[in-house]
Amino acid sequence: MMKFLYSCFFLFACLSCLHTHAQEADSLTVVRGDSAIRYKLVVVHDTVYVPIPEAQMPVDSSRIIRTKPVGRYDRGIINYRFVPKHKWIGGVTVSVFNFESDNSRLLFSLLKDIDLDLCTLSVNPFVGYAVADNVVVGLKFGYSRISGGIDNLALNIEDMDISLKDIRYTDDSYSFNFFHRSYVGLDPKGLFGLFNETTLGYSTGSARFSRGKDETLKYTDSTINQLRVGINPGIAIFIMPNVGAEVSFGVAGFTYNWEKQKKSNGEEGKRTNSGANFKINLFNINIGITVCI
Repeated sequence: MMKFLYSCFFLFACLSCLHTHAQEADSLTVVRGDSAIRYKLVVVHDTVYVPIPEAQMPVDSSRIIRTKPVGRYDRGIINYRFVPKHKWIGGVTVSVFNFESDNSRLLFSLLKDIDLDLCTLSVNPFVGYAVADNVVVGLKFGYSRISGGIDNLALNIEDMDISLKDIRYTDDSYSFNFFHRSYVGLDPKGLFGLFNETTLGYSTGSARFSRGKDETLKYTDSTINQLRVGINPGIAIFIMPNVGAEVSFGVAGFTYNWEKQKKSNGEEGKRTNSGANFKINLFNINIGITVCI
């Protein structure tokens, strides 16, 4: 009888060891993104995998830039390193806008005998240095040209009759800017980022407004100088390890201008003006290439 009891106890102990080993073996850990999830096998008349979330594990926490919250507010934004400290960046942004009346059906539906064109071009090479992670300061140079004209415009609405022809306008300017960029990296690999660029610059150039041709030609020449503070947010993407593409647009600016004018009949004049702009400027959308070394 005692031998039988000892045998039963021994068999029960062996089965318990096997069951414990099976429970430990029947578990699975899966890594999804920044989280590790462990699935444990629980047998209750059937096989069911129950997820057990574990602690968040960043892929590479060394790429996260720790920033102090502003006041009492912590918005929980994770800023990954996009442009490392002590890196040089350089590139060029280009903005082109071209309009011709031949390509506009809307104008033809409203007006007749219209022939006009407008073209704007802006080229801005720049170079900068990362004084801290995701913080870049540098210089930007620029050249812009605006040219347009009305060869013919006729408008006849009831008692109002307007006719314009042979009107031209050209504007060439050069600019020098100091800029400060703050980046926000959106992913751990440093491929996508947002930035805000603040610029302080000076530009100078000349413009001519003319009417008529040959003997009837009348014109006004202007020399323009401008001080400007601008805010230009944008998006940057690294399409290669050290080469990126970016798109930026102007949303706000403060300007102060002083001009001198001279007419074809010898009259001269000057004026000053200032202003502020808080809207998206369709003539200030820039697409460019950036190199980071």
